[in-house]
Amino acid sequence: MTMLVSEIASEEHERPGSAPAERRCIVSRESAPRAGLVRFVRGPDNTVVPDLAETLPGRGVWVTADRAKIETARQKNLFSQAFRAPAKAPEDLVVRIERLLAERAVALIGFARRADALVFGRDGVKAAIAADRIVLLLAAADSDGRDAADLAQRWHGERFAVLAAAEMGAALGREHIVHIGLKPGRLAEALARELRRLEGFRTAPESGAAPRAPRHRTEE
Repeated sequence: MTMLVSEIASEEHERPGSAPAERRCIVSRESAPRAGLVRFVRGPDNTVVPDLAETLPGRGVWVTADRAKIETARQKNLFSQAFRAPAKAPEDLVVRIERLLAERAVALIGFARRADALVFGRDGVKAAIAADRIVLLLAAADSDGRDAADLAQRWHGERFAVLAAAEMGAALGREHIVHIGLKPGRLAEALARELRRLEGFRTAPESGAAPRAPRHRTEE
């Protein structure tokens, strides 16, 4: 994940105070800030390659970071139309992107821990909220809802519940973590972007809720 560190250090797309750069989704045909889209390029064998870091050479095309839209682009061969050249999207493209986004989010949490830019655990996060020390709140998607609801009532900022407790725990070298708060800074901004994109792959469209795994009832 050295490249991920470089992305944050160079940060990244816009100068402070400038309007977010926009790109057009090849499925919806609507323009939106690139932070909410996924860039794709054609590989040497004409395979469609997701470029989550937006650093790969060649012409790129963009799709909204959404499971259904990317699957539509694959099934309708919209990548070939957009590239104006043969472009084959693998059948597991959506699964690959979801996995890569989750890996990027987990890596950023690990970086934040090493940089002393986060707090974790129910009591630690509760204290950080009271002291106005965090700008981002994470709750495990598969955790018991009681403590999460209590913290959510105390919190008025951006909150995500898309990573599993085991994924959050892996970032911190633990079996599972249920609550994490990010302190202000580039790492919090970068993590929020990855989690917004990941939401488009882990939110059930019919309910608007993230799919649930067996719940963790023990607080870390």
